[in-house]
Amino acid sequence: MVEFTNQFLKKIRCRLKSTPISAKQQDNGNIKLVHYTSNNLITPLVKDVLSTERAGTTCVLTKTNEEALQVAGLLLKNGFQAKLIQSNDGFNLYNLLEVRFFLNELKLEDGVFVISDEIWENAKREFLKRFKRSSRMEICENIIKDFEATNLKKKYKSDLDVFIRESKLEDFFDKNGEIIFVSTMHKAKGREFDNVYLLLDNFHPQTDDAKRQLYVAMTRAKQNLTIHLNGNYLDNITADNLVRTEDRKTYLPPNQIAMHLSFKDVWLNYFMNSQHLIGEFISGDVLKINGDGCSNTKGKAVLKFSKRFLATIVSRQQEGYQLKGAKANFIIYWKIPDEEIELKIILPELYFER
Repeated sequence: MVEFTNQFLKKIRCRLKSTPISAKQQDNGNIKLVHYTSNNLITPLVKDVLSTERAGTTCVLTKTNEEALQVAGLLLKNGFQAKLIQSNDGFNLYNLLEVRFFLNELKLEDGVFVISDEIWENAKREFLKRFKRSSRMEICENIIKDFEATNLKKKYKSDLDVFIRESKLEDFFDKNGEIIFVSTMHKAKGREFDNVYLLLDNFHPQTDDAKRQLYVAMTRAKQNLTIHLNGNYLDNITADNLVRTEDRKTYLPPNQIAMHLSFKDVWLNYFMNSQHLIGEFISGDVLKINGDGCSNTKGKAVLKFSKRFLATIVSRQQEGYQLKGAKANFIIYWKIPDEEIELKIILPELYFER
């Protein structure tokens, strides 16, 4: 794999580093290139992931967020544990409901500089009791573990504050071998996985930036690299343990799309009307689709979509997709601009099918 990526590296004209990477392991690793004459490579890629026996950690890398959402949706539909490596763009981890609850349990009042072990352990117990069903439980547990690992002797309030505010959501995904991670190539920088699947559907690395992005993506693999592509830019590269296959079938877009909504996709001020209802929710809870928004299981409206996202729903419908389901993806504290009022808001995950 190192020889393969080093040959591709030569295609980048303007490089700051001229030294090729060298292998730390003795084995060659395995590379599989699947070349298509069709577009819509998500379906065959997911089929390949589902039918291949793997050991260790696995990640599917895509160029766009849209592709990552579609891959994750298709894997989930097929009963696989798939996790989207998301970024907390638009909100700080400090404002995540689960994190805020834990911090509140620590009772970090002014004048308290060191967190006692007794208070810390009690906060952990209360947190586990309150959020054992939360889909964000694993991430929050990893936040706690990571802070404990780097603050063995004393836990300073100021250190915890900096740690939370400067961290990103994707820093705390656990690399459990049973989980298939899905990420854009951009968000995978700095991470490594035993098995990497690359989705290069209509990807054209003509600029040096695009070539660097692809190079970084290929070097995320430690043991097995599988590339699904419909371009010819890797045709002249040779390496040991490289297998090339041709697929001339025609593929259609996937039947299911999962979408993770952001602040721009929901009517933020509407949440003032549903604070008493949102208090009953934790991340992962089911939402009911209710026309222009979502309701709780009793049919009471908890969120409304923004005009921007309602237009997105219409465009999806024109593509043949219908909105079929929803759940609470993140529950966030959001401060109304120029006011001191904080609201709890739900950023949902939606499922479209056709």
